[in-house]
Amino acid sequence: MIHGPCGSIKPGASGMKDGKCTKKYPRNFVDQTQTGEDGYPLYKRRSPEDGGMKTKIKMRFGNSSRPIDMEIDNRWVVSYCPLLSRIFQAHINVEYCNSVKSIKYICKYVNKGSDQAVFGWEKDGTAIDEVQRYLMSRYISSNEAVWRILDFPIHERHPMVVHLAVHLENGQRVYFTEDNLLDRVNEPPNTTLTAFFLLCQKDDFAKTLLYCDVPKYYTWNASAKVFKRRAQGTVVPGWNGVRATDALGRVYTVHPNNFECFFLRLLLHTVKGPTSCEALRTVNGQICATFREACQIRGLLEDDAHWNSTMIEAAAAQSPARLRYLFAILLTACGLSNPRQLWESHKESLTEDILMQVRRQNPGIDLVYTSDMFNQALIFIEDKVVEMGGKYLKDLGLPIPQRHMSDRLSREMLRETSYDVNELNKYLLTNEPLLTEDQRIVYNAILNLVKEKTGGIFFLDAPGGTGKTFVLNLLLAKIRQQKKIAIAMASSGIAATLLHGGRTAHSTLKLPLNLTHSENPLCNISKGTGQAKVLQECELIVWDECTMAHKNALEALDRTLQDLRRNQTVMGGVAVLLVGDFRQTLPIIPKGTMADELKACLKASNLWRYVQKLELTTSMRVHLHGDLSAGRFAQELLTLGDGKVRVDPTSGLISILENFCNIVQSVDELKTSVFSNIRHHFNDHKWLCERAILAPKNDSVNTINLQIQQQLPGQATSYKSIDTVVDVDQANSFTISISYHFDHLSPNVLTLSGYDFFQFIRTTLGEPEANFLNKISVKTTSSFILIENSLDIFNQDIDDEELDTLKEQLCFKMKNDKFLIKPGVLSGFVSLKEALKEKLNQQIKPATKKKQQQSNNNVSSISSLTLSIQEARTSSLSSSGHK
Repeated sequence: MIHGPCGSIKPGASGMKDGKCTKKYPRNFVDQTQTGEDGYPLYKRRSPEDGGMKTKIKMRFGNSSRPIDMEIDNRWVVSYCPLLSRIFQAHINVEYCNSVKSIKYICKYVNKGSDQAVFGWEKDGTAIDEVQRYLMSRYISSNEAVWRILDFPIHERHPMVVHLAVHLENGQRVYFTEDNLLDRVNEPPNTTLTAFFLLCQKDDFAKTLLYCDVPKYYTWNASAKVFKRRAQGTVVPGWNGVRATDALGRVYTVHPNNFECFFLRLLLHTVKGPTSCEALRTVNGQICATFREACQIRGLLEDDAHWNSTMIEAAAAQSPARLRYLFAILLTACGLSNPRQLWESHKESLTEDILMQVRRQNPGIDLVYTSDMFNQALIFIEDKVVEMGGKYLKDLGLPIPQRHMSDRLSREMLRETSYDVNELNKYLLTNEPLLTEDQRIVYNAILNLVKEKTGGIFFLDAPGGTGKTFVLNLLLAKIRQQKKIAIAMASSGIAATLLHGGRTAHSTLKLPLNLTHSENPLCNISKGTGQAKVLQECELIVWDECTMAHKNALEALDRTLQDLRRNQTVMGGVAVLLVGDFRQTLPIIPKGTMADELKACLKASNLWRYVQKLELTTSMRVHLHGDLSAGRFAQELLTLGDGKVRVDPTSGLISILENFCNIVQSVDELKTSVFSNIRHHFNDHKWLCERAILAPKNDSVNTINLQIQQQLPGQATSYKSIDTVVDVDQANSFTISISYHFDHLSPNVLTLSGYDFFQFIRTTLGEPEANFLNKISVKTTSSFILIENSLDIFNQDIDDEELDTLKEQLCFKMKNDKFLIKPGVLSGFVSLKEALKEKLNQQIKPATKKKQQQSNNNVSSISSLTLSIQEARTSSLSSSGHK
């Protein structure tokens, strides 16, 4: 099927508006099918030069009577499904519904009814017959008319949806006549809600259910007004006589302005097995006066009470400096409703160390808190808030700290220029002689580039175990030892902690949140700020794990450097070292195809033609310790990563050698092998840090994490997120028991045991050393979480633009307050960077003291251990065991 042609060829075509085709034809040529920014596909359209088809059709233009030949190519082809178009002799296209927005769009058309059109002359005051108007106005085609005459089914819905009533106590609607008035007043008929309360009083299984889950296991007898167990369906294990179906229960929506009924509905989606309205209002044995009060005590409503309790708990165990860290996180990431009130409640705890310092300096004076001390605390807090979120306290409704502008602007410079030169000299003298031949080539090439001051881009191809981190830290030390600025950053949080003074690229460059969808993005760094001065004076920028970054990030850095340094050469004349391994994870494009990932890759950037390539090839385990088996293992991984392994043409699978790794037959065997006797070792930090399981999909990660968590001792405590609709008028579009789980975010209900190994899924702190924790102590008697014991962690860093993309998938705006963690010993590929570093250091026995020193520096990643599994994204692994 061919569109038009229209556009500049035929500007008078019906589909033209403002000189452009409303259907966006002609489309661009596309090498591979990609996912568009709006979620719809951009189909592959080959150009004639790449083997695409072209033809000629005859067209008439204007008033000309003679047709002329018009050449048509793939840009004019309308997307269609050949099979269905041939069967129904009409244009039909089939596309995958990949968002809530597209599904609701389809449902709108299914339920909108017949097309209608009516016009006519009527006298004033004529009565309107609505039934007759409907019959006269709707349009029915001959096909639909025959279908209705033959009484064929018009539509079908599955699964069944049961509507559930919601009303206040004794507030149900009662229909009566003169004959049954007294009976209805004395014994009003049950509604689904009152029947649910009665069911929970008699049925033990019902006590385990939420109100909306009842229709799955029970049928509603409309005549008897009672719930009865289903006679058909799947047997529920452990419950005799209980069967489950796929029926859904939906509670009628209530506008938030109807306060008590709205809070009752909220409790019905939270409390399992209530026996009455009073039971819903009972929290911890205390009967609340209102449903709102019960929601408040349960932490279901948005206010700062839970953050106030968090600050109180933290103040009892944390230093004032750590308390200021926490307060800065709350200001930046938690959407406080009244930040000033929280500051006023805890300003003395936040300023305690400043008072103690002043007392030590003035021992003879009886000092108390003063406004100057509070001002100093506000300066410390603002520094952290600016670093984390780029905002000042005045933007958050807090008092503006009084200080000189030069203090604010020089802070970033102090970070990059306050290194101990003597320590750097010692580090260089000790480690420079340990460089291998290929490491020294890379080392000297970068130093020469910095010395020449011409700028440029180098890419260091460094597979795991080749000493990449060791070389990078030496380069950083060498530049800083000369009192020059060298910026260290990485695409992931874990990789950033391995570099001296490293931070994430998003934090360092203030990359825009909508990076993926911006045509010409720039870093959010204004001229005259401290970070701008750092970029203006820096000599070297090191970007580790750059292969995970979107090409727009690199291009944004290039534009920003050219603008700040007033230098139009590549990267504004700065030496930039990109480090990574394209055999590992490329940029992740949600719902994207392989072509989308390649399009976002750095090699697709127009800057790649300026890149000079360096590489590290020496395996440090072989070089330092002569471990030939480790060398063979690394070589097999490289062969796999380079795509040189034979692929079965039929199944698309590859085979791995039996001695390549230990093969298990099931997921249960895998859990048992890696985390054997976890009930006895769960409190052993060293034991936990020596093991991890990788999985390619988040669903597998969450499922296995939950299974392992259930083996831990201790009372489990659940924490529910607070989900708020930004526009109150859209509240009816929002399901309280939200089932839509967003990628990269923690679950809506977080269940933790007394001691859980857990993952941060978003970096919220500015300092890398403060970003990672590995053990959380949950006080089960409290409604809030107190994080203790700062150690290492498997981190799963996410980009904020993922959150921005979610707004386009929903039909309403939602704000979500939750702890950005999730329990687990299982991790995705991107998140496992240095988790087993300690384990590997123990396995590599030093031959000499000198070699041991480089061993500790060179064991900087275990990517070689995970490379073969990472390739599962594009090809599957097969063996005689577990697939």
